[in-house]
Order: sequence, then structure tokens, then C-alpha cells
Amino acid sequence: MELLKRHILLWIVFVWTGLNLSAQEPMKDDTKDSVCVSVLTCTAGKDLYAKFGHTALRVQNMTREADIVFNYGCFDYNADNFVMKFMLGETDYQLGAEPFDYFIERYGRMGIGVTEQVLNLTQTEANDLFRLLIENLQPENQEYRYKWLYDNCTERARDMVEKAVEGKVAYEKAPTDVTVRQLLRQCLTDSPWTSFGIDMILGAEIDRKVDKRVQMFLPDVFRAEADEAHIINNKGESTPYVRSKAVILKETNEADTPHLLTSPQFVFSLLLLAVALLGWWENIKKRYCLWMDVLLHTAQGLAGILVSFLFFFSEHPGVSTNWLVILFNPLSLAYAAWIIYCQRKQRKNVLAYANLAVVVGFLVTMAVCPQSFDFAMWQVVLVLLIRAVKQTEYIQKKEIR
Repeated sequence: MELLKRHILLWIVFVWTGLNLSAQEPMKDDTKDSVCVSVLTCTAGKDLYAKFGHTALRVQNMTREADIVFNYGCFDYNADNFVMKFMLGETDYQLGAEPFDYFIERYGRMGIGVTEQVLNLTQTEANDLFRLLIENLQPENQEYRYKWLYDNCTERARDMVEKAVEGKVAYEKAPTDVTVRQLLRQCLTDSPWTSFGIDMILGAEIDRKVDKRVQMFLPDVFRAEADEAHIINNKGESTPYVRSKAVILKETNEADTPHLLTSPQFVFSLLLLAVALLGWWENIKKRYCLWMDVLLHTAQGLAGILVSFLFFFSEHPGVSTNWLVILFNPLSLAYAAWIIYCQRKQRKNVLAYANLAVVVGFLVTMAVCPQSFDFAMWQVVLVLLIRAVKQTEYIQKKEIR
């Protein structure tokens, strides 16, 4: 509904200002309007989808007194099977547009800051970019398959500007030897549990060193690159990419302060200590705490459903190279049921040896595979290792009861 309202309002603005939405023919030099194009970079928001910021393009038509923001980050929550399509990586985003004043008012309500970089485009380039955006706004061109790493709202905005430039954009900022995972962790320092969850579902693909162009999937990286970039025209002449910049909306959200006592590392440290003490108590009392293994393997299996689903079925970049699928998969749920069955039937849990082999093998794999793991994940695997060892000890001593 919100998206529909924006489109209706935009059409009113276009009719009022006399703009030509068909844009079927390029405008001739003597009829070009006075157009100014800016890159708008938004700070991170509170919602998960806004944690990494946002990029949009502002087009001011001075001749026709129009001020429009073009936004490649629009999507419809109410679309059929939206959640499932998002999980599968089959989400289609849209180019939307709205008056600049409404854009600023909306982001101001959310406490998000907005920085503007006025681009140093010629009038021909600015008019061509405006025409390209209008063409993209047509219903048949509006949608695109969203890929968070390789084709998102920031990269779309960057690429549209490059298409309109008569020459090329040279990004001069020194390349950084960095991985996508490192960039994501830097963005989520104030949200440790979100960082842990994203870290868990993304695999080795995001642990490769990436060039500056891939790094620009993040709005702040593109903003920093734009500040240092130059436009080199077809004659070889170089001009700065950005003519001027300013903060047009100050961020009012207070940064979240993560607490050590609620961080994943601290929570899993306590779990690791509790499991170690429980094992010590079991040795003294010669008892077996069935509930602990059932609880751990159930949690392992539930997390494994998500990891395995993304690994096998999703088109999202990074999820199909996740080595955690070896340890986190739905088989853990079956193993939890097997433990209960063995206890009730007074049978030996012969699968405990296989479970131990898997955990030990994966611990070795963590040390040598190309995927980087959060410290908290190492703690989780150590917890599973302690319990796997305990299960085999009880079998050997035949003291399970």
C-alpha cells in the first residue's frame, strides 16, 4: 500500500511538472533541461534490512521545478509468498520514486541521517541519466532480481550513473585487502547477535578477498569511493566525480551499546563452562543427563534446518558454500530422538561414535577450510565435542541408566 501511494503521488508530480514519462526519444541538445543529480547515502536504521544503510539518486530538474528521489530498494511485503521467495533468493525489488521532501520526511521520522554528494555531470550526462531512470521506472522495466552482494540498490544506482557518463568513472581510492565477511562484521559491531546469525548462514564465498567494485555493495563504501573518484571523458580529461557534498539530514538514532554479558561470546562461554561442570558432576555421580544432549541436539537440528535449506535451495550469494552444513543439519533432530529411544529401551547408543567422529572431523575442518568462523561458533562446537565425548564414555563404561 505504501509503495502504491508513492507511485500515485509521483504520477501527480510528473503530470503537474509536465515531465514526459514515455521518454521514447532522447532529448535534443537545444531542448535539454537544467538537471542536477546527487547520490544520497542513508545511515543504518534499526530494522534488520536497514542495518547496512541505503543509497538513492536525487534528480533536480531546475527548469521544471521537480525534485525527485529514485530508489532501487523498494519491495512489497504483501506480495504472494514474499518470505519464502526472500529465503530462496528470488525476491524482485523495484525502482521507486518519490518527491525529495517526502523522502527526507520519511527518513527523518526513522532517525536516519542522509548525506548528499552532488555529481559533477555535464548537462548532457545529467539529462541522459534522468532519461534512463524514467525508462527504468516503466512497469515493464521496474523490477529486477535482487542480489544482496552483486546487484543491490547501491550497485544499481552506481551502475546507472556510469551508463550515463560519456567516458568512464575511475575510482581512485586505494584498494583494501578485505573480505565481505570482515565488512559485514564491521557494520554490525553494535548488533553482535545479528552478526553471529549472518555469520552462521554465509559460507566460504564471502571469505575471499574482493576488489573495490564488489565492496561497493555497502552504501558507505560507495560513498567513500565516490569522494575520491574521477570522471575521465572520451577525450581523456579528468574531473572529480563529486562536485560538492553536505549532510542534509542528521542522524538522530542513538547507537546501540552492546553489553558483554549478553554477547554471543559470553553466553556461549557460560554454556561451555556449564557443560564442562555437568560432565564433571556426571562422572562423580555416575549418571547420564539425557535432557542436556536432547536439548543440544534439538537446537543443533533446528539451526541445521535453516542452514541446510539455504545451502541446498537458496540463490542468495554465499549460502551454498557454507561448511557449517556438515555439523548443522536436520539429522541432529533424528539423533536427539535416537538418544531418547536408546535410553527408554536400555540400549547402547552405538551412533555416539559416529557423532563423535563428525564433531572431531568438523573441528579439524574449521581449522583448515577457507571459511572464517566467529569465536562464538568455536565455543558451540566445543560444547558439542564435550557432550560427544561423554556419550562414548558412558557406552564404554556401561554405566548408562
